[in-house]
Amino acid sequence: MIVIVVVSMVFSGTLTYLFFARSGSISNTRVIYSLDQRKNDQEIIQLIDSANEYVYFAVYYFTKKDIAEALIRAKKRGVAVEGITDREGSQKSPNDDVTKMLRSAGIPLATQKHLDGIMHIKVLVTEKAYASGSYNWTQAATDANDEVLEIGTDEGIRSQYLKIIKKVLSSNMSENEKGTGKIQKLEIGEAPQHIGEYAEVRGMIEKNFTAASGTVFLDFCRSTAKCPFAAVIFASDAKKFKDVSSYKGDVTISGVIRSYKGKAEIVLNSPDQIIVNK
Repeated sequence: MIVIVVVSMVFSGTLTYLFFARSGSISNTRVIYSLDQRKNDQEIIQLIDSANEYVYFAVYYFTKKDIAEALIRAKKRGVAVEGITDREGSQKSPNDDVTKMLRSAGIPLATQKHLDGIMHIKVLVTEKAYASGSYNWTQAATDANDEVLEIGTDEGIRSQYLKIIKKVLSSNMSENEKGTGKIQKLEIGEAPQHIGEYAEVRGMIEKNFTAASGTVFLDFCRSTAKCPFAAVIFASDAKKFKDVSSYKGDVTISGVIRSYKGKAEIVLNSPDQIIVNK
């Protein structure tokens, strides 16, 4: 006979269930109300960052770039990442920005094939846990809407979500949506044609300059004004980089390419976004 004891506790507005089975295993389930902490996005990011094998997701509306960046980080460290979002929603701004980011980073992103309804699931599954509820991955759902987010490790529930998400992905993912599975690699002259996309951009640093504000500029041309690409480290992140002066010569910069004053630019938030090529 298996004995299961359920204990419920409340911490800072979060309802937590601990399930104890006779085998001694513990599964933890938390139900979070969005407006208590306004940090549901960080909960999702934590799950993604802790994944070692795979991250599968389905979300109706997806505009949070910090979650998209977490998915790309997972992809870069070798985690299998695949997802699906609503067809119509993915084509609207700013959803289409995230769609562009993920696909350019080699992450397969499907949309539903059936046109008689919407893809309304909001679930994430890793090999360790799951997240589900009403929470769309948007700023409004994070800090303005009344939403609930359930996060759990119960294997029975997790495996059911995994089965459903894999079924939805396999029945809707087209060959075009699978993409190459690889992050695109560009030279600095190609970067302006890929604004809004994630890429690895290779070039030669000609000079770096630290402004009085503490912001660091990495220039890839002798003439800054005529250069098609640049990289910048804002002062708030500069302390993460041990020795900025060591960044010289042939390097590869990774991140989302944005447009700033008519120039393609990548903002570096972490040292792992720059590699000195040997």
